[in-house]
Amino acid sequence: MRTNFTLKIFFMSGRYKIYSELNFGIAKMDSGVKSFEELYDLAKRVREDADFPKVYFNLTDLRGCTFNFDVSKLTKIVTLIEEYQNDDNQNTGVYLIDEPIATAYAHLFFDSLKYKRELCSTVGKAYRLLNLPVSYAEFITLINI
Repeated sequence: MRTNFTLKIFFMSGRYKIYSELNFGIAKMDSGVKSFEELYDLAKRVREDADFPKVYFNLTDLRGCTFNFDVSKLTKIVTLIEEYQNDDNQNTGVYLIDEPIATAYAHLFFDSLKYKRELCSTVGKAYRLLNLPVSYAEFITLINI
C-alpha cells in the first residue's frame, strides 16, 4: 500500500536569548534573504517565552538580512505585537540593520507601531541607545548568540 504525504522541513534562521537579570533580550536573524514567515516565527517565539515580560530593553539584530516579501504583510507582525501588549514591557527597542532594503522595511514597520523603536547600523550605537549597565565588551558577549 502506497501512502502519499508531504514532509515539511522548517529551518529556523533566527534565535533569541533573554537575560532576565538585565531585563534585556536579543533576537537575531541569520544573514541572507528572509521570508515573512521567518520574521513572524521569531517574533512569536520571543513573545511566547515566559521571561518576555521581563524584557525592558530589546535588541533585534538584522545585520546582513534582506527581505523578499510584500511589505503589506508587516501588519501581521504589528497585530502580533498588539496581541502581546499586556506582556510587553519594553522601554527601548533597538533594531540593528545594515542593509538598505531591510532599513526601508523597518521604517515602514515603525510607522505602524504605537511604540517607539530605534534604528541603527552599528553595534556601538546600539550599545549607547540601550544604555545597559554592562561594559561594551560584556555587551558584545551578550549579543553574540
